[in-house]
Amino acid sequence: MTPIRFDPEQRVFLLALRSSFYALHLTADGRVVHLGSGPLAVPSGDPWPLVNPDAYRVPDHCWDQQLTPHEYPAAGDVSYHECAIRVVFREPGTTPAEGEHFSGSVRDLRPRYVSHEILMDAEPGFAPQHPLRTTGQRETLCILLRDEIHAFAIRLFYRVSPDQNIIERWTEISNHTALPVEIERLDFGHLPLPVSTTELTYFSGSWAREFGTTKQTLQQGIFSLEQGGLNTGHGHNPFFLLHARNHATEEAGTVWFGALSYSGNWSLRFEHLPSGQLRVFGGYGSYDFGLSLESGASHRTPAMVIGCTGGGVGEVSRQIHHFARHWVLPQTERSLRPVLYNSWEATFFDVTEDGQRALATLAASIGVELFCVDDGWFGSRANDSSGLGDWTPRPEAFPNGMKPLADHVHKLGMLFGLWVEPEMVNPDSDLYRAHPDWVLHYPGRPRSECRNQLILDFGRPEVVEHLLTQLDAFVSEIGIDFFKWDMNRYATEPGSVAGRAIWRDHVRGLYRIMDELRHRHPGLDIQSCSGGGGRVDLGILGRCDQAWASDNTDALTRTRIQDGFSLAYPLRAMECWVTDETNYLTKRTTTLDLRFDVAMRGVLGIGTPLTELDDAELEQYRDSIAFYKKIRPTVQNGDLHRLGLAAENGVSVWLVVAEDRRTAVFSSITLENPVGLMRGPFVLRGLDPAARYQLSDLRGPVAEYSGAQLMTLGLPDFSRKAGFGAHARSITLSLETL
Repeated sequence: MTPIRFDPEQRVFLLALRSSFYALHLTADGRVVHLGSGPLAVPSGDPWPLVNPDAYRVPDHCWDQQLTPHEYPAAGDVSYHECAIRVVFREPGTTPAEGEHFSGSVRDLRPRYVSHEILMDAEPGFAPQHPLRTTGQRETLCILLRDEIHAFAIRLFYRVSPDQNIIERWTEISNHTALPVEIERLDFGHLPLPVSTTELTYFSGSWAREFGTTKQTLQQGIFSLEQGGLNTGHGHNPFFLLHARNHATEEAGTVWFGALSYSGNWSLRFEHLPSGQLRVFGGYGSYDFGLSLESGASHRTPAMVIGCTGGGVGEVSRQIHHFARHWVLPQTERSLRPVLYNSWEATFFDVTEDGQRALATLAASIGVELFCVDDGWFGSRANDSSGLGDWTPRPEAFPNGMKPLADHVHKLGMLFGLWVEPEMVNPDSDLYRAHPDWVLHYPGRPRSECRNQLILDFGRPEVVEHLLTQLDAFVSEIGIDFFKWDMNRYATEPGSVAGRAIWRDHVRGLYRIMDELRHRHPGLDIQSCSGGGGRVDLGILGRCDQAWASDNTDALTRTRIQDGFSLAYPLRAMECWVTDETNYLTKRTTTLDLRFDVAMRGVLGIGTPLTELDDAELEQYRDSIAFYKKIRPTVQNGDLHRLGLAAENGVSVWLVVAEDRRTAVFSSITLENPVGLMRGPFVLRGLDPAARYQLSDLRGPVAEYSGAQLMTLGLPDFSRKAGFGAHARSITLSLETL
């Protein structure tokens, strides 16, 4: 089935995916109107051809243009509501009097259809410039619109990934007038939705409690989520779910979803019209936004990823996980993400070569595959007040440089990684003393520090090239396999040589450094970190193999964070640590089994001070890591079924099933367990009903059941062996077909 079709007689476009559709109509006067989207009908399936599109038009009265679902609403025509684009044409009026009255500005844009084409090599703006995990071509519909009066063009792009039921929307604008055009609003895409699609789920939280899920019913008016600060943000994340109120669960109901592939200032706006219709706008943030398009210039936006499923919220996650694994995450030499050791919670800033060697030796002995030295290894970095920007080893800590430690780690059979924060600089640094003008600031105004640091001005090409050259040389000279790339503050005083374009130029510079490093060093992996989960989005995941979901490593708090993260982002991109028995942040004490059960749900990492453990404890770590390696292929590449959420009933239950259904991993984390309250049995999903499964934990076999029984009667609550009424219990089971 061809995914993109056009009927010239009916003037209808159909984007037909595996189990959903998206349809457009060209009206007689050249407007592009949204016909509809949603799950494909079953069993009839393919709805082509679509006939009589005019029958779906709203009544022809004075409010017509307000009810018509324009595909990309512009500020012009008869428009009283939100729009996806606002422009200012700098042209005089038709008479001197008019020109003086209007100050030479025309704020009216009326895009009309000109032509369309289907492309096989189209890419959105800010796209990664290195290979992705999946190769191949995808069809992209490109619709060309032009203003009725001015020589100003808009191209709407729709790239389809049929197997994942995903459409990527982006927009390109081109100025063919003789004068600059000022852009006051620019969205990547717009999604009209049916009446009553008003129940919204989105992420909210803060540092150390990222990815909390919030649900609300949208009332008449505009509800807006925005982030300003040069990163994706802790408070909100550019992802949403929408469905009719009380009409969707984890495994049933029609749900629309969307996410932005962009790591800078962003905006999601949800407009509930008086008519009951809903419109979703996603694009650049409005805070300090400014784009001046010179004569002859074009600008292509990043992508807004959208989709729809009839299979409930769980199917949304499985679709977008599959899409991210195949079409977003970078190509890598490693099919599975390695078990990581990170030194931060073991040493903090007390970093020395001898201390790191001792940690690395113990890490290798328990099965760790990647050893990362965290903050404190460079410049004059004895604490967080100095050294940022000076990316050379601290002489008193590494008198012979970093290569002897890297060689030691490699000889132990592990990869070697370093923590870096290239976008930042301490005023107490050689870089700042040499280039005090290289930071974001307004001349003559205070330069506000946060965490004792300032932000480098990526509006200066020389700054970006300086960092690229420095990091590139460092990777080559030392043999670095992995960067933990951090970014620990929001932007204030955003004064830049680039003006308001700094909000985009910073992201462009960040992406350039990462893309070029990966191009020059195909074996280099990168982890995104921004004070925890402050930079997690589909744009950064096009450059980074994994992301740090939160600085909060407390197992119980982390369970809720990971429940939220899993709604939008794949498990193979979620770095999770086992840390000390008493968490340094929350001061809560938890068992080692619980800490491992939580951390094994994504990419396993260890952050414990290993030198403080005895032989028996190290053996426990060794056994647990070996068990994780057994289940890792399924965890990192399987399909997730959430059987329970911690925020809803105090227990988080996950089942991850391999594509061939021969293996699965069951994980249950009980945060609250009042005495007398029964948990389970848990009815599993996605298994082979004809197969018989051996259930094992890290200590050995537990039971055997058929897939049919597990998906009907369910799985008994084996975690109860931890003790009736225990506050926190957990279990991880491997399911393998016999």
